[in-house]
Amino acid sequence: MKRIAALDSIRGLLLLLMTINHLIWVSGGYSIIQNVTLQPLGQFGAAECFVFISGLLAGVIYSRDSLTNPQITTKAFHRAFSIYRYHVSCLLVVFVWVFIASQLLPSALPILQQSAHNVIDSPIETLLASAVLVNQPSYFDILPLYIVFMLLLPFLVRGYRKGLGWLIISISIGIWFFSSTINATVLQPLFDIVFSNFKLQLSYFNIFAWQLLFVSSSLLGFMLQNKTLHWRHPVLTVLAVIIAVGIFAAHHGAFVSYGINRWVLYSYADKPELGWLRTLNIAVWVYLIAVIIQRNPSALHIKALSYIGRHSLRVFSWQIVVVYLSAPLLHNLRLEPYYIVVVIVISTSLWFAAWLSEKKWANKTKIQHWVSYVTVIFLIAITTNYVSAQAVSPLTIKISNLVDSKTLITVLVYDEKDDLNGRATVHYKKYSPQQVIKGITVESLPAGNYAILAFQDKDENYYLTRNNDGMPVEYFGLSNNPVLQGSLVMEQIKFSHHKSQTQTINFY
Repeated sequence: MKRIAALDSIRGLLLLLMTINHLIWVSGGYSIIQNVTLQPLGQFGAAECFVFISGLLAGVIYSRDSLTNPQITTKAFHRAFSIYRYHVSCLLVVFVWVFIASQLLPSALPILQQSAHNVIDSPIETLLASAVLVNQPSYFDILPLYIVFMLLLPFLVRGYRKGLGWLIISISIGIWFFSSTINATVLQPLFDIVFSNFKLQLSYFNIFAWQLLFVSSSLLGFMLQNKTLHWRHPVLTVLAVIIAVGIFAAHHGAFVSYGINRWVLYSYADKPELGWLRTLNIAVWVYLIAVIIQRNPSALHIKALSYIGRHSLRVFSWQIVVVYLSAPLLHNLRLEPYYIVVVIVISTSLWFAAWLSEKKWANKTKIQHWVSYVTVIFLIAITTNYVSAQAVSPLTIKISNLVDSKTLITVLVYDEKDDLNGRATVHYKKYSPQQVIKGITVESLPAGNYAILAFQDKDENYYLTRNNDGMPVEYFGLSNNPVLQGSLVMEQIKFSHHKSQTQTINFY
């Protein structure tokens, strides 16, 4: 089977989308661009498709007739070790970066520790737990999945060759079906026996659920390589289009009047557990894209995306490091009008990573050059993060007059341009009453005008419940502690923030 350039393009696109989303998430920012980068076609995203394509190509490459079973085992294990080396290398770079930040950029440390726990408090234990794939800092959960799947691949291919494909996929579906009862959280007590000094940061993805993506795609790859897959049928195509369009419409609010919104859909399309609706959504789009590629192999081929897609392992590893190096800078700029421009500019470094990868494989890059590259990258990261940190300062929020000492308190910080009845673009998080009495801190807040709304969501509907007159019926508090006589007005509660300060809010 010849290399399909369109698959490289799709993989490159997925890498770009993941990078943009990760940069936004790690910095606590928000952008309208996520309407395009985050699940634009329905209830599935880039990560699931990336794993699926990896499995598909693995099934194709490692099931060639020219390879014996022992050769497949050797090649697959070697690939798994290569992935592991990149994983550990990324861990080391990120750990070093966190330590540098703790010494030179103390204001950057909180945002880094939100993604990489315990690095400062328990560095050796955290590194060891991460190296054995048990502890997985944020954005470090895809490569461990791939390592395990590549170790499993030789056994899968042997089964496929014996004609046991349908038995294997049936077992895979069974494991997926019961995966919610055997996820990593259930295994936490076992992990705690070995790593008892700190709370492990477990993978976001349930490997027992996500194995279905790899097993099914590797089986498809095997069947494609051996020309035993007869998959196209007009009825299937029509059915796939109907399902894809239906989920797309529901995902974008076409049926809200019937009580079907994104949250309802997500309850059936859980991402970590790979819900059935997500699985179905992926399946129909895989089928439709396959139809497009078969009819016109060059239709989805984009050279720029193919370039990074061909070097997916190195580019993916690069984006992990870049996400952490950029996190403090982007966090400091998250409220600036040019924030998303900076995100996109940083994302273009994926092509630099692909170029470096090509140079390496062409034997043009010596070790001293790699040291120089890494040194320059660290210097750029330190400088940009230091400069951006000079324009921000922390905001501490304390709450007094609490009556209910049990219900969690939702704290919202709005920019003065925000709609008080809409999304708080600066900060949204729930805290215990004890935390807000002591005081919580919003780090790295740029100079500007802001407003605070805090309330106890007693009815758990995610917003401050009001009566017909617009007056809140739940315990709440506002910045400036105004006396409300009607609906919330930004002018009443906004305050100026130019240096470190504490806002004390009285609850009513």
